[in-house]
Amino acid sequence: MTSEKLADRALVYLIALTALTSAIAYFAHAVAGPGVLIIAAAPVGLMKVRLVLLEFLHLRGRASPLVPSVVAWAALVLTMACLKLIALLAAGTG
Repeated sequence: MTSEKLADRALVYLIALTALTSAIAYFAHAVAGPGVLIIAAAPVGLMKVRLVLLEFLHLRGRASPLVPSVVAWAALVLTMACLKLIALLAAGTG
């Protein structure tokens, strides 16, 4: 597959994941509040970060040892951000 088709496909995936994030935000906030929103949107956020980083670094579809490192880094940063938000919500300051 050509790089143009891969880039077009990545853009379509990114738009779909953004729409999914918006839907999760709307329904989770209306039903259960921000704590559930954070937990529900985090995996979608990780998929978006993974897609953008791998596309930017031209690693998508390649068997590079850098791919697990990039995904692990994104997961770590997202986990820290989620834990901070959850701690702020638990403390009542968020």
